[in-house]
Amino acid sequence: MSQSTPFSSSEHCVYDAPKALDDTLTLTRSQESAGAKWRNQRRAQNCRRHAVGPMPVEEFFRQFLALPQSQQSKEEFALSSRGAFNRVPSDAATAAEIYQPMVTALNYRTKHKSRCPGLVFQVTAPSPYPRKLADMEPHICCYTVANREAPGLRSRHHLGYAELFIEVKPSPSHDYFVDPPADATQQVRASHEFLAQTQDDAFARRRDRALGQHVSYVTEIFARQYRVFVFSISMSGSRARLFRWDRAGCIVTESFDVRAQPDLMCAFLWRFSKVSASARGHDPTVGVASKKEEALFHASIRTYVETQLQLSDGAELAGAVTEHYAPGHVSAIRVLAQGSAQEVHRILVSRPVISPLYLTGRCTRGFWGVDASSGRVVFLKDTWRSYSGRQEGMVLRELDVQGVRYVPLVLVHGDVPDSIPVGERTLLEHEFQLTVTDEYCSDPWTCKLDGQSMDAAKYGHYRLVLGTVGYGLKRLKGTEELLHACLDVLHAMKDALDKGSRLHRDISIGNIILVREPDRRIRRGYLVDWETSCQVDEAGQSLEPGRAGTWLFMSWNMLVHTGPETQQTLRDDMESLLYVVLYCSLLWLPHNLSKESLAYIIYVMFEAHTMYGDIQAGGDGKIINAHHRSYTDRVKFAPALNEWLNTVMDYNLPREIEDEDEAEVSVNVANEEQWVDRWADPTHLETFWAEFLRTHTLPSDDRLIHDHPHALGNYTPRPNPGIIVFRSTEAISLGKQPAVEVSTKRVTRKRPRPDLSLTPPVAPPFRRSKRIRGLQAGGREAVPTTSSSLSV
Repeated sequence: MSQSTPFSSSEHCVYDAPKALDDTLTLTRSQESAGAKWRNQRRAQNCRRHAVGPMPVEEFFRQFLALPQSQQSKEEFALSSRGAFNRVPSDAATAAEIYQPMVTALNYRTKHKSRCPGLVFQVTAPSPYPRKLADMEPHICCYTVANREAPGLRSRHHLGYAELFIEVKPSPSHDYFVDPPADATQQVRASHEFLAQTQDDAFARRRDRALGQHVSYVTEIFARQYRVFVFSISMSGSRARLFRWDRAGCIVTESFDVRAQPDLMCAFLWRFSKVSASARGHDPTVGVASKKEEALFHASIRTYVETQLQLSDGAELAGAVTEHYAPGHVSAIRVLAQGSAQEVHRILVSRPVISPLYLTGRCTRGFWGVDASSGRVVFLKDTWRSYSGRQEGMVLRELDVQGVRYVPLVLVHGDVPDSIPVGERTLLEHEFQLTVTDEYCSDPWTCKLDGQSMDAAKYGHYRLVLGTVGYGLKRLKGTEELLHACLDVLHAMKDALDKGSRLHRDISIGNIILVREPDRRIRRGYLVDWETSCQVDEAGQSLEPGRAGTWLFMSWNMLVHTGPETQQTLRDDMESLLYVVLYCSLLWLPHNLSKESLAYIIYVMFEAHTMYGDIQAGGDGKIINAHHRSYTDRVKFAPALNEWLNTVMDYNLPREIEDEDEAEVSVNVANEEQWVDRWADPTHLETFWAEFLRTHTLPSDDRLIHDHPHALGNYTPRPNPGIIVFRSTEAISLGKQPAVEVSTKRVTRKRPRPDLSLTPPVAPPFRRSKRIRGLQAGGREAVPTTSSSLSV
């Protein structure tokens, strides 16, 4: 057996890790009351797509809580299970009637034996039980003895110390799931519906609400601890299910009655108490930083913040430092260089600038970190990558070798091992941190969930350390910095295509950072997060078809419902960059819009969506504005910014002009050909942009935060009923855009303008052309009027 250096005891685990703050540095992202109901619904829907079960309980033990032979004799070391939970009622009127006697039974011990050695259980559900979703807490949490009296055991901070939790519902009829008959054949099991079904809408809402809450507690533990996976228990009356959660979903056991089968619960508790911390889900490559390391971290981060923001010593600087540093909460993360068994970097981190909001997927956490050996400030990206895809660090190093400008510098990167090896050897695939939910989707005990067979993705834990560290684009100082930084990004996009035949495919405000460089007054813009980038064919089309990107900034060509064959091009990324500038201008630069008008334009142009079957579509507002400027003509920015926006929008698509007495829209052929040439070749935009900046004096400090939730970083989008808004870069297949006919006739008219003062907003009163209807419908008859993406 190879030697390794895991953290094998709970003393080495990192508890109560800080979460990212919002832009006011006062709220913890993802748990504020605003949007809690929507988040809860999405979490329930997500779980219904990624839960695998019901696994036999004994199989659950063998796969996830195996003990050495020397520890398997419960009779010698553990309390008897006989009658252990007889005081837990089979059915009750309230959850308290279940969890109060359950906690007593769990904590029962004699002088030399206990049910769960080294661990204690506490009731954590507050009384009276809160009604707000964001304030709800698990009924029971399990802690190590050392953490029982931790000062952070208040509110949801106690999930930062929890080893596992138990969520209780008073009746067996409240179970999320329904097992098939015990004697069911494999064929019957395969067709059995595992999710509890009902014709009672009220019951379905309660079921999904409870399931969403269970997922929210798991998500919170992942955010407040360094975890590879998490165990939890759901109780419905005296019936229990065990759960194992990772970033691909969860595995659920069969239900069992703790009164009739107490040995199963006791066996779980015994095994859970005896396995190592890493076997309980803790990441063994993360530990607590020393006091000396914390002092180094604080000093290095403070100096770098002062340089980047040009702040003098004082309250403002101290406030900015809190975005990255929480006193007493500095961790040391070990990064093993890819392909090396000896090159291990110790990176000090504290508060992340990005915390994952959801359970499954890449779940990226991003930190300003400090290299413990050099004191250099770095950026650490901790993520779960698609295990079949290329590592982002490899892509970035290729771009650097190819001479692509304004991409971040890679210092070290690599997949995360189960433990740091001692000695020089090659780690095997199974020795890295991987999700395992997908490995059980086809087992004979699995059932359908929501009518679907389970199909989970495979993710691998991955870390990337960058030498380029800066602030997000939403921290811009003014018009000058916005346009200069985004021109840098255009250079990066063009270089990547010309020199590396690569598209970024996720141009958004979250993937552009501002970096102050020596002897340069204006901060540079760097294009980061190349994880979803891909190479292009000879025609400049992405080799991977389908959507990739952030919904708000996708081109309308990628948003419309046009089938499974759409291939993204640089034209789509250029359009996304235009929307980034417009979006930032609407939220953080001076203009004439009221609060209501701003909210309306943000919604119709960036968020609105509808469904065609099971495919989400949108882009109506972007299409309409591209043809008619129906929304942007209502906004008055500073003259220079208006000039830039109008020119670039004309480069993208020339304004259409309608006849007041005709329904047909027409475009001058010469202008259309000019548009195709200018937007097809980024050199035209690059040349105009550079000349514009050279010849215009732009405001350098005109930042203005408007009264809108987006501007403070705590916005949750308004979903249409039953629809999920895609905020991540998960790929969704779309098809090719239909060819556009060009009219040779040119006429003029006064375009009717939408009334932007209406509350709630309604569809703008203008007549669509046949071309617009064709684009919106993606080649179909028409856009459905019952769920228009322009209605709220």
